[in-house]
Amino acid sequence: MWQPTLLVLLVAVSLRACTAAANGRGKPLVTPVTKDPSTSLYTAPLNAGRPLVLHLSAPDVTSPYSAGHGQNTRVTLSANATDGSNPLFPVSFSVAASCGAVGVAGLARSARSFPAQVASTQRVTNSFMLCLPGGGDRAGAAIFGGGPFFLAPPADRPAVTMFLSDGVPLRRPFAGDPGYYVSASNGIAVDGARVAVIGGGALIVGFSTTVPYTELRPDVYRPLIAAFDRAMGPNARRVTAAVAPFELCYDSTKLLSTQTGYSVPEVHVMLEGAQNWTAFGDNSMAQVSRGTACFAFVEMKGRDKGAVPAVVIGGLQMESRLVVVDEDKQKLSFSRHLSADGFSCSNFNFTRAA
Repeated sequence: MWQPTLLVLLVAVSLRACTAAANGRGKPLVTPVTKDPSTSLYTAPLNAGRPLVLHLSAPDVTSPYSAGHGQNTRVTLSANATDGSNPLFPVSFSVAASCGAVGVAGLARSARSFPAQVASTQRVTNSFMLCLPGGGDRAGAAIFGGGPFFLAPPADRPAVTMFLSDGVPLRRPFAGDPGYYVSASNGIAVDGARVAVIGGGALIVGFSTTVPYTELRPDVYRPLIAAFDRAMGPNARRVTAAVAPFELCYDSTKLLSTQTGYSVPEVHVMLEGAQNWTAFGDNSMAQVSRGTACFAFVEMKGRDKGAVPAVVIGGLQMESRLVVVDEDKQKLSFSRHLSADGFSCSNFNFTRAA
């Protein structure tokens, strides 16, 4: 027969286990990431299933204005605990938020950022992993709080985190921007040939999920597009009428296709520690019409040279690769284009584990 004291003990243990599971204590959180085709913004359904814009330079969580609230409020967000392979169980948690016109999950270096508040409430590391979906892909994925990152199929493949670079040190915030910056100690190269930039030396490189295409200061952009066009060779057919905001456009029917996009010269941002952020065709060319593809790097406009980094890597150049920002270790790591290894950011298994 059941003894009352034993029954009470079992109920208490069960409640403690359920409470720990509900709080997601010690478990990273996973969410799908989708790209809005009209705005090129990346969003995650964190606010009761409603999307929040993922913003690498925003210092806090922003909730749309509502009656009766001041500039600051608290909101309940939700995601799923994960083991890096599947969602495990739903998790809801309260965060401090600012009121704004749109909902934003700020990912920048701040105690009020989304990753920092996940780290605090879930007792996980202050880090996050982004796998932004490429053009035409289904949802990508983001994991907050560390752990492995698996993409299916098949189940016996290694974690994508095994393909990460050693990581480059994060620089201090640039010009008051709390986003993420690193140093390109050797500048930029096209197909292995270094691009001669006025002044030479290291370049400061930032990252943005709200800038659709990599932006470069004019003193870096002009030499880059000249070098790229030369490297395309005499057989590439330029399209005279370029499509804004791009300057170099080509007849894409004359370009060969590969596993990583059009076969075009590779662009290497040569980061500290001899680690290259490399853009293959998928990340360097934008298909603007059925027969036209353009070099998807653009010139910064109307900004003082001393107030901006030399390069801001935009959304297209971040897609289809795993990017890991570890605030605790003060470093940024990344994989190469995942399709080169047979992976896709859209292949995270969002079926809840049994």
